[in-house]
Amino acid sequence: MENMVALVIVGLGILLSIVISFYHSKSTTSTANFYVAGGGLSPRVNGMAMLGDYASAASFLGVAGAVALSGVDGWWLAIGFFAAWVVVLIAISTPLKNVGKFTVADVLNARYSQNAKAIRTVAMLSTLVLCVMYLVPQIVGAGHLFKLLLGWDYLPTVLVTGSLMALFVIIGGMKGTSYNQAIQGAILFAAMLFLLVFGVIHLFGGNPAGVIEASEQMVPVSLAAKDAAAIAAAAAAPDSAAAIEAVRAVMPDAASAVTPGVSLRDLANQTSLVLALFLGVLGLPHILIKFYTVANASDARKSAEITIWGLAIFYAAIFFVGLIAMYALYPDLIKMIADGQAGQAKNMTMPMLGDMLGGQILMGVIAAGAMAAMLSTSAGLLISATSSLAHDLYKGVINPNSTDEQELKFAKIGAFVLALIAIAMSVWLKSENVAMLVGMCFGIAASTFAPALVFAVWWKGLTSQAVVWGMATGLVLSLLFTFAKFFGAKTMLGLDVLVNPALYSVPAAILVTIVVAKMTKDTGNTEEFMAKAHGK
Repeated sequence: MENMVALVIVGLGILLSIVISFYHSKSTTSTANFYVAGGGLSPRVNGMAMLGDYASAASFLGVAGAVALSGVDGWWLAIGFFAAWVVVLIAISTPLKNVGKFTVADVLNARYSQNAKAIRTVAMLSTLVLCVMYLVPQIVGAGHLFKLLLGWDYLPTVLVTGSLMALFVIIGGMKGTSYNQAIQGAILFAAMLFLLVFGVIHLFGGNPAGVIEASEQMVPVSLAAKDAAAIAAAAAAPDSAAAIEAVRAVMPDAASAVTPGVSLRDLANQTSLVLALFLGVLGLPHILIKFYTVANASDARKSAEITIWGLAIFYAAIFFVGLIAMYALYPDLIKMIADGQAGQAKNMTMPMLGDMLGGQILMGVIAAGAMAAMLSTSAGLLISATSSLAHDLYKGVINPNSTDEQELKFAKIGAFVLALIAIAMSVWLKSENVAMLVGMCFGIAASTFAPALVFAVWWKGLTSQAVVWGMATGLVLSLLFTFAKFFGAKTMLGLDVLVNPALYSVPAAILVTIVVAKMTKDTGNTEEFMAKAHGK
């Protein structure tokens, strides 16, 4: 086996997660404890848990890899991921905690007594779709990671990863999952900062400005890999610094790694991506459910503030680490893309950088951070999906008189089934960039829960019928354009298939919501709901 030291470090990280899950296994005896940890988490633990949950493989591997290949343009995803949290803090964190209980559907049903089953059904379907599709990039990242560490085939790796994430949820519930996420968030945060500090010291003599100076000379890997002469020049160079100089000599007029706009898409594609990232967090069930794990709205806001500060530092570090990776791995990344290994180049830049800078020990630390991100986010996604499946579908629609024991059993079986579906999709989509896969999920979230929740807590004229039709429209359209992209279709419904569905599905969902609201009358228990949501 290769990289055994790195594997041992990753294994110890996984073992720690299993121990934590078993330690909190007694906290799964009731639905309140299993779904939302009984609302007993502190803001500090919850804030760190949300950081670990949110700063997933898409950020740790995907965004850093995107910067390493495209330069500053690869940072767009991080900017969008971060900016959305400010919207969450301002728009819905307090109302969500004030009126919710277990799932997003609870917020909507707290306002409407009519059409409750229809609202729960469409909310549950949206949650399951989002959570399963968000699981895919976590498992894809794990597959590439273990192939790099051990040379393992992709299929057995994703089977192991999928089984582990289901195990964490079934054993530890939300409390065990949250403590795992908090610890894994700290590991992830430390690993990124360690890479930044060690990379600056080792490659740039401790001068952070040297990173930018070097970046001004580098032709982005994504551009250089399209030029045959540049590929040959990089391959012939004795080291990375020489490769950078050789490629610049071949492409003297090319943009640099810190030139904005080089790898940006056309206006429609870029607008669609930004729209999805900006609104997406407002509709991600595995993030929103975390506001129910604390005691009150004040703690919910404090949790979000802790997460925002952590993400600000984390994403700033990602930008510099991505540029350091481009500098350190320049000829290797060009060769990988030229050889058709774009997926591994995008997703495995961080472990490769760790290996180059510090051998197997540092590679193991980085790999442990990446695995922590994947398992942390995966567990959060599964707990959110199973909560909706059991609480909204089983308890809310199929068997309203079910006991806690029956509901919990349904939830745990659901976790196993959903993990299998996510594994199957991960095999299909193994060559996709994990950050872009997450971006697609943001587009679906922005088209479903985001409009419904914002309208529900801020617009008195919203009706129950508008909630159902608006969410259904957003879900169907976003899925159509997402899968059209997966299958390589150029057009759908007479429209160009974009990198993200949001440009079409978000306006359509909002328009349908407004039109149906104007045509129907069930605005629900508006005054009481608004007073409770806004603490009046």
